[in-house]
Amino acid sequence: MVDRQNKEAILGLLREDLEALEDTVKGKQRAGVLTDLELAIKTMQDDIENIERSIEDQSQAHSTTSAVLSDQNMLMSLARQERIANEDHQLAVALNNGQRPPRPLSGNTEPQPVPDENIDPVSIILEDLLTRISVRDEVGNAEGSSRVVSSYQSTTRRVRCVSCLESHDAVLSMDRCGHEYCLDCTRQMFLGSIRDEELYPPRCCGNVIPPAVAMRVLSYSELREFSQRALEWTAKDRVYCADPTCSTFIPVFAINNDHGTCPECHQQTHLLCRSLAHPEMDCPLDETLPLVLDIAEAEGWKRCPHCRTMVELLRGCNHMTCRCGREFCYACTATWKTCECDLWHEGRLLDEAQQIVEEEVPQNAGHAVRQRALDGAIQNLRQHEDDGCEHHRHSQWAWRNRGSLQCDVCFHYLPEYIFMCRNCRMRVCWDCRRNRLR
Repeated sequence: MVDRQNKEAILGLLREDLEALEDTVKGKQRAGVLTDLELAIKTMQDDIENIERSIEDQSQAHSTTSAVLSDQNMLMSLARQERIANEDHQLAVALNNGQRPPRPLSGNTEPQPVPDENIDPVSIILEDLLTRISVRDEVGNAEGSSRVVSSYQSTTRRVRCVSCLESHDAVLSMDRCGHEYCLDCTRQMFLGSIRDEELYPPRCCGNVIPPAVAMRVLSYSELREFSQRALEWTAKDRVYCADPTCSTFIPVFAINNDHGTCPECHQQTHLLCRSLAHPEMDCPLDETLPLVLDIAEAEGWKRCPHCRTMVELLRGCNHMTCRCGREFCYACTATWKTCECDLWHEGRLLDEAQQIVEEEVPQNAGHAVRQRALDGAIQNLRQHEDDGCEHHRHSQWAWRNRGSLQCDVCFHYLPEYIFMCRNCRMRVCWDCRRNRLR
């Protein structure tokens, strides 16, 4: 629980951040007209004032709450007796009906104390902003094909964490897939999304974890870093400080006309040439970019149309998903399903089909058998995009312990087994299947 003094300190820091942000956008539009950012700032400032008033009310109510909690042992004893009586009744009914006795819910453990449900003021203020940042692309992507976000549940149930496989108090329960996480593994998912864009937004089996969870498991400094990364990971055509010793991401609200001001070193970057500001001078020539683009063209690499990252297709069809989440055609870089390019490059199609034959057909099989298997594999691969893959459905995956055991997402080699999609034959490890696939 955050004490009153710390709460007031946090609110003061947030107020200063909002005032600094407000100063950067003043005077950039018609008088009397608020931009979306200014409106959001004003709303959050109003929230801070409301929270300050509620802190005073909460302090007055604390003595009453303490009195109630002092009777907790007696209430827990009564609750335990009621639970045992209810289980005895269920056991008697099952035995009377000749059914298998239900599994006891209480076991031999005593009820846990009631957890403190006071909400950190950081959660209240930033939840709306982070929710819009984190879920925006998931909700609006691919013609409404986004998945429902799971709810966050605060509980003290002992469960087997799906990530570390150890018994801990459950901190996160995902409604759609049923997976449950402990505190440390939940925190590591959010910290991972700060370091690795491919893990953002944090998700389990394709379901985005609500940003409100971050308020519960991250420290204040980690929460600020997470919100900054959220702005970066969701930005289109990202701009970074041109000073090579800095390279800090420049958010949209720090861009004015053709220049962006770095929030770290405060130098200006010229957006048109991506170099440091050069008033009344021609843009300097970038001698390295043309060389990189020439190499990319020779190697067949492409640039993501959203984040401009260089992408290489090693195997599979032309349906490419960038680490930023954008789906596009690898042949022409158009948004996926908006072009008429072939699904497969013939060379990669043949390589994939031959690998299937090597794994599925015995080595001593005759030429005719292997040729029929090759033709069948080619036909199946050509139509797999029409069939569609539901990579977050359990039955979509097959357990394999032969053939390639390298994960197609993180490229790690697995020592014993790997999961393979029955449709597109993608091979992934358990961590990537659960937390990386979109």
